[in-house]
Amino acid sequence: MKFRSIAGALSAALLLAGTYAVSALELTAAHVNPLGEPSNTAFAELAERLKSSKTGLSMTVFPQGQVGDEKDAIEQVRLGAVTMTTVATSNLSAFAPSAGVFDLPFLFENGDVQPWIVSDGPIGKEISARIEQESGLKVLGWWSGGQRHVFTRSVDVKTPADLDGAKTRVIGSPVYLDTFNALGAKATPMPYGEVYTALATGTIDAAENDSSGYRNMRFYEQAPHLSLTGHFFLYKVVVANADALAQLSDEQRAEFDEIFAEVTKHQRDLFATNLAGDLEYLKTQGATITEPDKALFIKATKPVIEKYAKVYGEDLIKSIQSAR
Repeated sequence: MKFRSIAGALSAALLLAGTYAVSALELTAAHVNPLGEPSNTAFAELAERLKSSKTGLSMTVFPQGQVGDEKDAIEQVRLGAVTMTTVATSNLSAFAPSAGVFDLPFLFENGDVQPWIVSDGPIGKEISARIEQESGLKVLGWWSGGQRHVFTRSVDVKTPADLDGAKTRVIGSPVYLDTFNALGAKATPMPYGEVYTALATGTIDAAENDSSGYRNMRFYEQAPHLSLTGHFFLYKVVVANADALAQLSDEQRAEFDEIFAEVTKHQRDLFATNLAGDLEYLKTQGATITEPDKALFIKATKPVIEKYAKVYGEDLIKSIQSAR
C-alpha cells in the first residue's frame, strides 16, 4: 500500500502540473532491484554517465521498489509518470502476452551467449515489435536477469523428487506455476519482498532466483541449500514511455542510445561473471551448492513446453531453442 501511495502521489502531482514526469532533458527510471544486483548497478551507471551529457540529458533513478512492484512500475511508465523501467518478462507478459514465450523452462542451453543471439537478432526484433504493439511501450533493450535456480530450507535438490510437495515461491505467472507444479512442488506465488520472512517462518519450503538475487537478498540465511537447476533464463526488458522519448531531440536520442548500449553490455557481463564469485561467497556463508541431474528436470517439464506451444507457436519455440 505504501508503494502504491507513492506511485499514486507521483501521478496526481503530474496531473495537477499538467505535464509529463520528465521533460525532454530530464529522464526518470524506476526498478525493484536491490543494491549489488546488475540492473540496479546499470541504472546507477546510466544516471552517472548522463551527468556529463553533452546534450543536456539527466536522469533520476527510483530504485528498490520506491514506486511499487514491477507491475506498478510498468503502469507508471505507461502513464508517463516515469520514463522507463526494467522488468521481468513474466511481469511484462501481463501487459504484452508475447513476452511470455521467453518464460518457458529450459528454453536456453546457457545464460550468457544464446539469449543474446535471440534477443539481438530477428526473433528479438519480432518479439519487441509485438510487445510495443500490445503494450504501447517502447522496448529500449534486453537486460539479463540470469539463470534461475532452486533453493530450499532443508533439502539438497538433486532430482524433481526432492521437490515433491514442497511449497515453493515463484513469480505469479502461469508458466512459472505450471513449471513447478510439473516438478511436483506446490507452486506458491508471493511478492518478492515477502520471501525472506516466508522462508524464516516456514510459510514456504523453497523458492527460486538467480545467484545474484539469492546472495543480495540474503536468502541463504534461511534457505542454505542451493541447487543449480537453471530452469529459467530471465530477461529483464527495459521499456519506456514512447511519448517521453519522442520529446528528445535527434542529438539527445543518439547520445542516450550510445550510452545505453554500453551500459547494457556491462549489465549483461555482470551476470555472466558474477556466478562464480557468488558461489564462492555463498560457500563461505554455509550454503551447500548442488549440481542436479538437469535431464530429469527437462523431462518433467516437457508437458509445459507442449502446452504453451499451442499458445506461442511450436515453430517460434523451436527457432528460439535452436538459435546459435
